[in-house]
This record gives sequence, structure tokens and C-alpha cells, in this order.
Amino acid sequence: MAEPPPPPSFLHRADRAFIALNQAVLAALLAAMAALVFANVVARYLFNASFGWVEELTRYMMIWLAYLGAGLALRHGNHVAVMLLVDALPRTPALLLRGLVGLVLAGFVAALAWIGWEYADFAMRQRTPVLQWPTGYVYLAIPIGCVLMAAHLLLSFRSFAEGRADLALRGPDSAT
Repeated sequence: MAEPPPPPSFLHRADRAFIALNQAVLAALLAAMAALVFANVVARYLFNASFGWVEELTRYMMIWLAYLGAGLALRHGNHVAVMLLVDALPRTPALLLRGLVGLVLAGFVAALAWIGWEYADFAMRQRTPVLQWPTGYVYLAIPIGCVLMAAHLLLSFRSFAEGRADLALRGPDSAT
């Protein structure tokens, strides 16, 4: 009789919780956007009244959704990539090239997070047109999304270098 597999490590459980939290935030943002737009359309056509702030708020929510979801898209292998050279190489050089691409990507994301933070800080003195919020709140999506993307890249680097979607996103039976 085969022994049961060992329990998942703390890092694996924390990674799964990180992914679940990221997915839950994205789902909540998307649901809120859909509800707001639907309510605004209903108000416009049934009551001949529209809320001007809904369009602005949902636009900012879409920006946050894109940046917060970029790390999960990376783990799924959903970012645009030109794989012609990698596919033409033997396994070991392909792994090394993908590893190098991962390191360059990590550097780029870190630089973008730094620049995004500086820009968000600068934009705090400006106000959005309708809601009158500091514009920096919108631009905070850049550094926060980049930090999340870097965390996803770090936690799934082996899967990324091997050119496969991250196993942490799939169920426990998918490792076979």
C-alpha cells in the first residue's frame, strides 16, 4: 500500500492563500464594476438619471484590475510571448534562456514599481475630475501591481523557467 503524500509545506500553503486572495480581490473588483455599470444603465433608461461618478470610478477600477491581475496572468502563461527561439533550442539552453528572461522581467518589474511609486507620489497633489480623489490613488495600482507580479514571479520562477503554467494554480491532482 502506498504511503499518503506528505502535507504541503508552509510556503506552498502561503502561496495558495496568496493566489486565492489575489483572485478574490479581482473577482470583487469585477463584480463591483459590473454592478455599478448595470445600475447606471438601469438608472439612465428607467429613471432618466445617470451617475457621472460611475464611469470615472469603473475606469479606475479597470486600471487596478489590470495591474493586480498581471501576476496571475504571468503564472497562467497568458502574457504575450514570442517563443520561436526558445522552441528551436534544445531543452537546457531553452531553460537557461527562459531563466534569463525571468531575471530580466524581475528587474523590469522592480524598476516599474519604483517609477510607479514616484509617479503616484507626484500625482497625489492632483485631483480626479468627478470624484475629487487624489490621482495618486489611481497610479498606486502600478507599484502595487508590480510588487504583486514580482511576488508571483518569484513564487513560480521554476514553472516560469520551464515554460509551463504554475502548478499552484491547479488542483492537487494536476501534478501528475
